[in-house]
Amino acid sequence: MIYADHAATSPLLPAARSAMEPWLEQFANPSSQYRAGLAARRAVEQARRQMAELLGCRPEELYFTSGGSEGNSWAIHNGALLGRERGRGLAVSAVEHHSLLRASAGASGLGIRTVCLPVDGTGRVLPDALAALPPPALVSVQYANNEVGTLQPVQALAEQAHRLGAVFHTDAVQAVGHVPVDLTGIDLLTASAHKFGGPKGVGFLYARRGIRLRPLIYGGSQEQGLRGGTESAALISGMAAALTWSMEHRETEARRLTALAQTFRATLQAGCSQVTFPGPEAGTGLPGLVSVTLPGLSAEQAVYRLDMAGSCVSAGAACDQRGRREPSHVLTAMGLDTEQAQRTLRISFGSSSQEGDGRALAEQVLSLLS
Repeated sequence: MIYADHAATSPLLPAARSAMEPWLEQFANPSSQYRAGLAARRAVEQARRQMAELLGCRPEELYFTSGGSEGNSWAIHNGALLGRERGRGLAVSAVEHHSLLRASAGASGLGIRTVCLPVDGTGRVLPDALAALPPPALVSVQYANNEVGTLQPVQALAEQAHRLGAVFHTDAVQAVGHVPVDLTGIDLLTASAHKFGGPKGVGFLYARRGIRLRPLIYGGSQEQGLRGGTESAALISGMAAALTWSMEHRETEARRLTALAQTFRATLQAGCSQVTFPGPEAGTGLPGLVSVTLPGLSAEQAVYRLDMAGSCVSAGAACDQRGRREPSHVLTAMGLDTEQAQRTLRISFGSSSQEGDGRALAEQVLSLLS
């Protein structure tokens, strides 16, 4: 099998599995006061310190969540409450993940208006797009796009947001562990462990010291009283181990995955000149991620036929595979028409990819087009 859908989820790294195993047996609640519970609490806080050091922030600025969707919802929830206090709205990019766009739409129930920032043909938000807006309470722009791999000018956007008096949030779910993430100017940041080789069901929200957070999930005193729910020492330890491995191997992995993606592109182009590649130029986006529009074949058909051939790829964002068949909002925001968007595949190489996968997968795609 060629697994080329790492942007949807990645395999659990051996380092993460090893870190989790002791806490699958030692199951005590980290909020308990007996020795087993205190040991679990130490594991949770050690993981928090370990991750903070890797990210270049303070441990108390990291709040553990269930993953990216919760982190995005929490950030938007805070922006909406802040907007209601200040009489301001929200500004988000047109290519955000559905979890953030739907949370923003839900903020309308609080009387909060959301403005979508347009993107260029590569999916990139222009910092000047903010200048013409009424000052928002919160601006949210992805660090890296989950469908085409575009990296955003996050620091420039954060600076512009701050000039308007806004809090700046970035969904860095696809970026953390894969590209250098600079927290300069960022007030809130979302990440999810399973995107960088950790377990599913855990992530974190970074909140810069001084940013006022209001709870999204109520409960006990966990996470400084701001996120109720029993912490999982196993999941959190696995996340910290995966982040450590990913950060230590980031540069070599980026070179390896970029080479696989470039081989895939070159082989496909050599065999079919009609294929096109929406998104950033080769080698400038997320390592290993390629968006490709096929001539005369729907992405849905291609996914099915490649699956039968033993390869796993995606038609657009994996989170949007259920329900109505609609073109990707990311691709249409970039200027593709409905028919082009419905013929576009996402290929994402990652930790489980092997040498030769790029060429082999391209040849499988070419066989579908012949």
